[in-house]
Parts: sequence; C-alpha cells; structure tokens
Amino acid sequence: MQRFLLTLAALFLMSAAFAQTAEIPVSGKTHKISFQRVIPTEGTNTEVFNRIAGEWLRSAYKNPQAVVIGNDGSTITGKHNIKINCEDDIKAKCPVVNYKFTVEVREGRIRYTLTDFMLDTSKTTKSPFPIERWLDKDDALYEDAWGGYLDQIAAFAEDWGANLEEKIQPVHTVEEEEW
Repeated sequence: MQRFLLTLAALFLMSAAFAQTAEIPVSGKTHKISFQRVIPTEGTNTEVFNRIAGEWLRSAYKNPQAVVIGNDGSTITGKHNIKINCEDDIKAKCPVVNYKFTVEVREGRIRYTLTDFMLDTSKTTKSPFPIERWLDKDDALYEDAWGGYLDQIAAFAEDWGANLEEKIQPVHTVEEEEW
C-alpha cells in the first residue's frame, strides 16, 4: 500500500511539473490575457517619453518603425510577435504569438499593457485563435504543451517590462571636480 501511495504521489508531482506554473493575468473587463504595470519615473513627461521612444524602442526591437502603430506624444502603441520554443525538431512548426502593447506616460509614472495575444495562423488559416483558449483545459483542442507556451509568454512579459523599466530611468552622471 505504501509503495502504491509513493507511486501515486510521484505521478502527481510529474504531472504538476508539466502543468502551467506561471500566473496568467486575465482582464475582468475584456476577458483577455493582459499584463499591465505602473512604473514610477523621474523627469518631465517629455523627457520620459523621449527615453521610451528613443533608447527603449531601439533596444527592444530591431525595426521600431515597423513595430509602432501609434504615437501621439504621450502614448505609444505597437504590435509584434513572440516565437515560442517547442520540442519539435523543425522550429518552423513552433507557434508564433502576435501581441499588442501600449505605453502611456503620465506625470511621475508610466503604464504599460501587453494584450491581444493571438496565435499567428497566417500560414495555415485566416481564423483568429486567441491564446485565452490555451487556459481552458476542457477545450476539445487542448494540448498539454499549451501550459508551457503560456509560461513562456509570462516570462516574456516579465522580461519585456523589466527592460522597459531599466531603459526609462534617467542616466545620472557624476561630475568630477577639477583640482
């Protein structure tokens, strides 16, 4: 009996290891996956916006002009994609997820939002596939790999926000005294 319980516990732990582990935030209003955070900043709105539009966009994206779809001087919106790693030897079969982002500048703070995550199905079909379906384990199309894909998206969102937070901080230079 004890051996049976140990085997059962080991199977439970193994299945938990393959399950989705990251917390995926879903907006109560839109019912979409939405990563959002407010970051305190230093400097005027114009200075902060210039750091975002300049240094951060250039460091985060190879071609910022192709990514940005809106820029009104206080809000930047854009769209891009995430290439998901999968265990398939042919990497072209791994999913690509499109997303939209918004960065809003206000006095003393910015707010970023990553949302509208959609599976890129342009090569296979034109039907939209919102990745919120990956959260539903009762879906007839559910695949075990989806939990890992969601973890990768959560890690991407965390890194994306950390990179933005790092780049918007002003550079403080220490002036040397002349003797």
